[in-house]
Amino acid sequence: MRVGDLLEIEGLDLTLLWSGENLLAQSVGGVTATDLEDPSRFLQSGDVVLSGLVWWHPDEAAPARTERFVSALAANGATALLAGEETHGTVPQAVVEACRAHGVALLAVPAHTNFRAITEAVYRHRWSDLSRRPADG
Repeated sequence: MRVGDLLEIEGLDLTLLWSGENLLAQSVGGVTATDLEDPSRFLQSGDVVLSGLVWWHPDEAAPARTERFVSALAANGATALLAGEETHGTVPQAVVEACRAHGVALLAVPAHTNFRAITEAVYRHRWSDLSRRPADG
């Protein structure tokens, strides 16, 4: 499964907010859901990261929190941030800019789409990919 495939899954209604060249072609290795300001220790390379953006607040510390969160994704090889719109009504522009600066693809998750549906879709797709591979031997 590739990041761009997420945009094609019926019923998820994800919206591409930003992607650099070739980012949508990256393989998705797994899913991590987090709202920690620094999710570093929970991330694995190839993960898409689901966040409700609960850590983000429109205050003086927002730029530092945004930088800490998105730079952690980039440093740990996350393939994309799937940012929920439920908390703020939209994905804050500061998050879009940070993803652009760090080269992390950004998809918006509408309020009516729950993170479990995304997680299940990713793992169903990955299982399908694995079951089509020829057996070693």
